[in-house]
Amino acid sequence: MKKAGKVIGRIVLGILILALIVGAGGMFYFKSYLPNTVAKQSFPQTDGEIKVDGLDGVVDIYRDSMGIPHIYATTTHDLFFAQGYTHAQDRFWQMDSWRHIGSGELSKMFGSGQVETDTFLRTLGWRQTAEAEWEQLGPESRAILEAYTAGVNAYLKDHKGTALSLEYAVLGLLSPDYTIEDWTPIHSLTWGKAMAWDLRGNMGDEIERAVLLKTFTPEQVAQLFPGYPADHPAIVNKIGDGTASTSTHTSNVESQTFDYSALPLDTLAYNTSLLDDSLARGMMASAQTHGQFLAN
Repeated sequence: MKKAGKVIGRIVLGILILALIVGAGGMFYFKSYLPNTVAKQSFPQTDGEIKVDGLDGVVDIYRDSMGIPHIYATTTHDLFFAQGYTHAQDRFWQMDSWRHIGSGELSKMFGSGQVETDTFLRTLGWRQTAEAEWEQLGPESRAILEAYTAGVNAYLKDHKGTALSLEYAVLGLLSPDYTIEDWTPIHSLTWGKAMAWDLRGNMGDEIERAVLLKTFTPEQVAQLFPGYPADHPAIVNKIGDGTASTSTHTSNVESQTFDYSALPLDTLAYNTSLLDDSLARGMMASAQTHGQFLAN
């Protein structure tokens, strides 16, 4: 009995040690390796030069202190090509997952557990609507979408897996057979449908207001749907004296236009500086503060 007890004790101890090793390995993988090693692989190149096929000429991309790209190109094609390339640099995981949402193909990425969601999304018919829209677009709109698509695919050509985004490391554990497809103009149009759905948050309130306005006066409806409180913060930059104005919904609300020429020079300078000093410096002097695309 004592011998059997020792054997069992050693087995339990071995299991505990193995569990600790696996746990420590998991902690290292998710807490250190993924964020500190894998994540950096997908960071966009923000300086130097990148040579890509498909451009008419040189494109300059300046990034401000918040990482927002400012694109300068000599042709419309190059402008939207660079936008597609930059979008893929910054957010391809979102682009990829949302195109699957828009097409009702989440199960391709995440398995059979998403079939019910795909059924609902396909019932909405966003993909079919996007395909019908594409057929109705004129040459100029098609050219813009095709240039954007070419830019996205130019980035995908040289970047795979975790070089595109950290999330693909985790997706590889869940769906090891998943393959990233090329971007198409239909994906851009479908993506717009998914975004419109996502931004519909106040649709119910707007419908309710419209219904109530058939019975109540605008002043009464304004009491049910008050305006933004004057003492709450405003997201936009300070303009003029910085005071936020609110108005109730009345029948004689007048639209106002903002006269920038009335602003004092120091205010204009402040608002201009929000584009970031590094943008101005990069445009005037340093070739190291921006990325440049060169046509092959």
